[in-house]
Amino acid sequence: MLWVYLTGVAAAEEPEVDIERWLDSVVMLVTGPAWCSGVVIDDVGTVATAYHCIAMGRKSRVSTRDGQEYIGETIAALPDEDLALLRVPDLAGVIAPLPVRAERPALGETVYGLGHPYAPTALRDPSMSGVLWWSVTEGIVSAVGPRLIQTDAALNPGNSGGPVVDEQGRIIGIASRKLSGDNIAFLARSSLLSSLVLDQTPMSWLGGQWYLGSSLTTLQSLDGASSYELLAAALIRDRVVISGGIGLPFDARSRAAAVGSARYLGGELTAGLRGRLGRGLWSTTIDVIGGGYVLSAVEQVTLSDGSVYVSQSPGQLVPGVGGRLGFSGIGVRSVALFSDELELMISVDLDVPGVFRTF
Repeated sequence: MLWVYLTGVAAAEEPEVDIERWLDSVVMLVTGPAWCSGVVIDDVGTVATAYHCIAMGRKSRVSTRDGQEYIGETIAALPDEDLALLRVPDLAGVIAPLPVRAERPALGETVYGLGHPYAPTALRDPSMSGVLWWSVTEGIVSAVGPRLIQTDAALNPGNSGGPVVDEQGRIIGIASRKLSGDNIAFLARSSLLSSLVLDQTPMSWLGGQWYLGSSLTTLQSLDGASSYELLAAALIRDRVVISGGIGLPFDARSRAAAVGSARYLGGELTAGLRGRLGRGLWSTTIDVIGGGYVLSAVEQVTLSDGSVYVSQSPGQLVPGVGGRLGFSGIGVRSVALFSDELELMISVDLDVPGVFRTF
């Protein structure tokens, strides 16, 4: 009989995984229409998050796990690294902070993502009550680059700005972005947070988001034709909207055949001031627009063989003023154009695919 004796060997002490306590340090941030996550990192109420979460404004609504709501103000930002800090004095001594890990994480190390994936869904669907908000996912460190940390933890919209922690609850990174593949997410490095707390690089006044969208536009006149328009817009701190677009004729050929010629919106460049009512799910925008519009004309030409040829003439610069009412990515614009005679342009806009870059 073979006897095996184990002597002098003690089982390795397992790290304390206290997810409930870690989640208490996580907050929900709502800045304009954006729902994001954040985490308290010190005893004076400093909250770390992703810059793209707060790029649209300097103040955010901050909610804690016990249902309290406060207002936080951005005090520092690193747009290129997608990191920002908010100061919420009311959280000082109320919410226990999570420590920031200084050393580089190891490949294959177990990590946990904390935050609020698809948070607005919990408001729309009663069956989702009690889930999504303050939730956790588990994964590993997949790769460590000079700027980003890759993880296979399931991070989704709403997790942005939230912490990813190791098994001791130390922050190794802030959720920043992901690819469309399965579980390929990236974190801003936590080592930058400590220097940002010390330096507190101020947030620039000139910043915001770039949007892409589309519009169906019609000119309200006898020779006006509808057009489909591709739009790009710069939203500066959710206060100034600079938009440009290229229009494609939607029914100009048929209108030209009917009335001899037809015009459609061939291109535009506008600027406006934005006001926002409400936040998050119920956020509504009101824009006051002023700018110049470039109109293209479509003219009918009858050839000698009786066929009809439709040609496009050079554009005409026409000033205009108007407004836009937007709700959850959908907007209705009405603009008065001052050409030879007053003309009205009405369009329905859709912010799809939406944000493609933050600056």
